[in-house]
Amino acid sequence: MLKRKLTTLLLIFTALTIFGCASQASRAEVSAAPASPALASIKPALVEDDEPPFFTRTPLPGVTLTPTQTVTATTTVTATITVTQTATVTPSPTTPPRLPLRDDLEPLELQDYPRPPDDNGLGIHFVAGGYYDEAELDKQIARMKALHLKWATVVYTDENHLEIAARKFGEAGIYVLWRKTLRPYQRYSSWGRDIEIITKYGLPPYMQLYNEPELPVEWDDKPEDMNLYFANLLAAAKDVYNAGGYPGIQFLDEDNLRRFIDEIYARKGEALFKRMVFVPHAYGLNHPPDYQEDPNGVLGFRSFATIFFKRLGFVPPFIVGEGGWKIESAEDNRFPAVDDELHRDYTLAVYDWFRTGKLSHGGKLPDYLFAFNMWMLAGIDEAGAWYDSFNGDRTLTIGAVSKIPPFVRKFSWDQ
Repeated sequence: MLKRKLTTLLLIFTALTIFGCASQASRAEVSAAPASPALASIKPALVEDDEPPFFTRTPLPGVTLTPTQTVTATTTVTATITVTQTATVTPSPTTPPRLPLRDDLEPLELQDYPRPPDDNGLGIHFVAGGYYDEAELDKQIARMKALHLKWATVVYTDENHLEIAARKFGEAGIYVLWRKTLRPYQRYSSWGRDIEIITKYGLPPYMQLYNEPELPVEWDDKPEDMNLYFANLLAAAKDVYNAGGYPGIQFLDEDNLRRFIDEIYARKGEALFKRMVFVPHAYGLNHPPDYQEDPNGVLGFRSFATIFFKRLGFVPPFIVGEGGWKIESAEDNRFPAVDDELHRDYTLAVYDWFRTGKLSHGGKLPDYLFAFNMWMLAGIDEAGAWYDSFNGDRTLTIGAVSKIPPFVRKFSWDQ
């Protein structure tokens, strides 16, 4: 009898130990999987396949736990054990304030966005800085017209330079992606005035908001604070939208684009998506135009388009703000360095996208790709400059581009 009682007590003790450990393991597991802040603001219907809206924890093998459970171990006696779990709950983030966008602007489809007369999609980045006078503008714009370019990325520093540049580009019929000289840590409050100046000269206000915020050089040796940057970006996007402009969003990092989309959804600002443009930078390094192994090629913009399509269900206009090739680039030793002949051939291959309707890898030119602005027109310190560079003019490229027969780019709705 004594032996039987000792056996029973031993079984009860074993059961308590086993399920006590299971309870602790379950509590640790619940605590180790808090809700993801990044997922908290994602619109569930638009979450990408690789970012599930919830996580399913793997149960312990052979054990199913509920907040209150009864486990029965039977030998010669029945022991009833009640285990109560306390789950760790992560508080829901505070809902951010709504983005105050005006409600009288019509959403735009791709064909509704303004494009230059006889649009061919060919463009170039203007000079690197935002300081220029009328004589400099006249010289450089004449070069652009001789190359039959219809688009440009133009940096401006202040209202006075913007006034001169907008008048000159308006007279030339060249449409501009305007980029205010601005650092990610700075906030700007005169977007409305700038847009008034641009529209006064008959140009659409395509406004790039900040530039390459992921790069330390843009932060002037200050601590990189992406939360501060996103606060400034959202304020700028709101101001440009409300002033009737087209906010131009620019990122190098795909995750930052995902965050931007999430931030807009969290603030109920979806109207912005239908009047914005995206500004990819599509440099080729020394990769040929059909390179697709990674995003480091002129076709790299397509990965951003995939994100937009999955998150929004459509892709806004893309204007490549910088891209192409710099002379003597040799980053990938599997390919030759970029010399003058390759610079010419590669540049012609990209510009040919808009004439033929085919990308370099054989795919169809997408309607959302409005323009490709090559780096860059002129600059004494710029290895990629076509004119006035310290390593000479890109004479072969200039001659070949100037001989491209006039054409008008065709969209799917034109056919």
